Amino acid sequence: MRLDLTLPARRRAISLTPLIDVVFILLLFFMLSSTFTQWRQLDLVVPGTGAATPPVLHEVRLLSGDGRFQLDGMELSLQDSQGLTQQISRQKDDLFVISADSGIATQALIGLLDALKAAGARQLSLAHTP
Repeated sequence: MRLDLTLPARRRAISLTPLIDVVFILLLFFMLSSTFTQWRQLDLVVPGTGAATPPVLHEVRLLSGDGRFQLDGMELSLQDSQGLTQQISRQKDDLFVISADSGIATQALIGLLDALKAAGARQLSLAHTP
């Protein structure tokens, strides 16, 4: 009778290094591909069909990137927030249609929208000019 003195075969250990590499690469991918900026929503009035009385329209034209604009033909500046607030406070519920001259940066247009909202304008709309 013969005794078998051989040891049982050892299981080969699974290496965790490839798993750690894959997790590290995924972590880098998601960190580099994600953005952390907050997007704001702008409330704009779009024309629709309805039988309601149309609101009073006020034309706002952005003249330059430094904040000069015309409100119903009267030239104002974004720096004069008190005058803008006084002008808008009488016409809060009216519709303000905003157009810009060519070559004006989008940031200047957004600044005008923010200033009108801060002054109390409730209905803003962008004009489409070809």
